[in-house]
Amino acid sequence: MKRLDAPNDAARLMTAGDAERRFAARVCRALDQSTHALPDATLQRLALARKAALRVQALPSARRAPVRQLATAGGVDGGRFGFARSGMVFSLIVLVGVCLAGLYQFEQDRRIQDLADVDTAVLNDDLPISAYADQGFNAYLKQNP
Repeated sequence: MKRLDAPNDAARLMTAGDAERRFAARVCRALDQSTHALPDATLQRLALARKAALRVQALPSARRAPVRQLATAGGVDGGRFGFARSGMVFSLIVLVGVCLAGLYQFEQDRRIQDLADVDTAVLNDDLPISAYADQGFNAYLKQNP
């Protein structure tokens, strides 16, 4: 089993941390340099947004609590609107059930209509009785109405 030397591991971690710090410093320099290329109107809006954020941060946490409560996904709090959400799920399930029942009824009506067409063709035709006993007769009637 390979034995890890503690000083070597610590040195590797320090160099990894140094690399991260150097990378972060390069990113900060690039961002600072790119701010000079922004239009003045954008810089003013950013300054106003920063001041507003600092004002909100300076407020006591009791006054900021309602803002955090509204920051849920979709702005819906599960405690207050749980009934509405379950009602929507129930409505969706009922809608799917009604659609499936309607589709089943439509297919049954179509099947009954096909059988009625075959019966009508048989009654209107002057075929011998032996033709009706033939196994392929229904297939023939469906193909040649």
